[in-house]
Amino acid sequence: MQIVCVGEITIDRYLDLGCDMVGGISLNVAVNARRAGAARVGLVSGVGSDAGGVVALAKLAHEGVESSRVQRLTGPTARQDIRILPGGERLFPPGGYHAGVLAEFVLGAADLEYIRSFDLVHIPVFRQLEHIARAVLEDADFAGRRTADFLDGSDLGTGMHGLADYLPHLDLAFVSADASMLDTLEALSVAAGTPLVVTLGAAGSVAFVAGQRFVQSAIASQTPVDTTGAGDAFQAAFALSFFTHDDARQALRAGAERAAAVIGQYGATGQ
Repeated sequence: MQIVCVGEITIDRYLDLGCDMVGGISLNVAVNARRAGAARVGLVSGVGSDAGGVVALAKLAHEGVESSRVQRLTGPTARQDIRILPGGERLFPPGGYHAGVLAEFVLGAADLEYIRSFDLVHIPVFRQLEHIARAVLEDADFAGRRTADFLDGSDLGTGMHGLADYLPHLDLAFVSADASMLDTLEALSVAAGTPLVVTLGAAGSVAFVAGQRFVQSAIASQTPVDTTGAGDAFQAAFALSFFTHDDARQALRAGAERAAAVIGQYGATGQ
């Protein structure tokens, strides 16, 4: 399968460790899709003219992810501040996200043409990058599958009912939530006829597919140190498995295994 990720590359600044690592939702998914066995993986995004941009491009080259549509833009590469709590749980401090050059990044005709050459496109949907997600969703000439990550759903309104506007345009959606939201999210999935996967952190994950509910426990890591990017890794492996084998249970297991591997290291994709 050929997968292209669109949207975000960041430099993850670990405030407690005093170090920076390459990250960002779209890059994390792309790298993990490649590691999970995707035949071809591309990334469409923007990095700055700073050292962070250089490091990010080097990371993509090392991982075998195509970066021909990663634009070098004047300004700083996007940054996410991170703190690590006891037990490895990551925390994004308030005000710790800095969009940098991504604030003005837009998709051009050449970007959309490149995206159309893939089987599947994956996008994160949140306030700062919604204009990019809309461009992908509204491209009538894209013939592949569309998948999206809605993060914790905080930009979707009360009860995440904003999902109803997006689901008909997607082949698969991901959202992070707690168990109290499962019935609501299941109803939204059924109404749209779109598979929806809910990640529950240490409580595992649930997939709603074709009116059925599938449950997967989290797989414990022997040495959990950092949960940053675990959800991104899960999504990469789930999407690749699900659209290859059409088996939700198998896909949930694949996602859980990849997420468990990630939390045993610092950084969403390691050094």
